Amino acid sequence: MNRHHCEILPEIKLSKTNFSKYETPRRMLKYGGVYVAEIFDDESNRLVWAVLSKRKGIYHFSAFFDSLDMLEQSL
Repeated sequence: MNRHHCEILPEIKLSKTNFSKYETPRRMLKYGGVYVAEIFDDESNRLVWAVLSKRKGIYHFSAFFDSLDMLEQSL
């Protein structure tokens, strides 16, 4: 995270979201121009990293990664 100058966000205001009860972000950071959140994956029962996107005015998670390394490789 330091290598890419990520900004750890203490809070974020999202007025319109499409998150399930399991997708409430535990931690969020800004990676370049992309918001990334650590969320609980109810299918694998593990924490994963998710990319936050906005479509038609509603925020949702569009991609999921098992680790920050995997996220870094795909972005």
